[in-house]
Amino acid sequence: MENNIDMNYKDLLIFFIKILLPISLIVFFLLKSTIHVIITSNIDNTDAEIKVSFRYFFNLINITKTIYPISKSDEEKHKKKKNKYKEDKSRLKKLDLKKIELENLIVLYKILRKVRISEIYSNLSYGSENIHLTSFIYVLVNIFYGNVSNYFESDKIYLKVSPCYNQNFIKHKGILHVSPTIKDVIIFIKGMIHIYFKIRKYKKVKYGKEARTDEIDKLYKRSNGHNA
Repeated sequence: MENNIDMNYKDLLIFFIKILLPISLIVFFLLKSTIHVIITSNIDNTDAEIKVSFRYFFNLINITKTIYPISKSDEEKHKKKKNKYKEDKSRLKKLDLKKIELENLIVLYKILRKVRISEIYSNLSYGSENIHLTSFIYVLVNIFYGNVSNYFESDKIYLKVSPCYNQNFIKHKGILHVSPTIKDVIIFIKGMIHIYFKIRKYKKVKYGKEARTDEIDKLYKRSNGHNA
């Protein structure tokens, strides 16, 4: 009997070492592994380009997507979605979701604050023959740069602005490199799902109240001899 119990314990120990331990290590590695998200922007007067790159697992997975300018195929899809949105909008009622949005935006902000920022790079050079406008923009950009450096902690940060008072042009190069872990991504997605269902619940309650109010109004009009 004792030998059988000892064998069972040994079998459990072997099972743990061979299967559960490797799986636990793999899960731990995946949760701690980072995804590199790099957003780059290049502006040269009227020419502008914004790209997003996703890199994972020692750059074995490397995906780059151009957000702007939109390609013709993406533009057609965007137009179809826009037309569908207009049709749906005519059937939907506008809701005031400011309270829900504010509450949940604060939660999302706290989540994003924990995400590691590897690099913030911004190099803006611009010019205008209007001296007052150039000076005003220069002050605004410096205020913005000051807020960025105060509120965001980054491994690398480079913020530069160069005004010109005798030419009309604008050039900008920007890089935002964030490195969230898989765990951060999961937490963020859970937060987004929570917000989504909270808004849906709010809509149901709001629509339900409005529908009941409409029915009461119709009954009231009918009882007073009015046609609905």
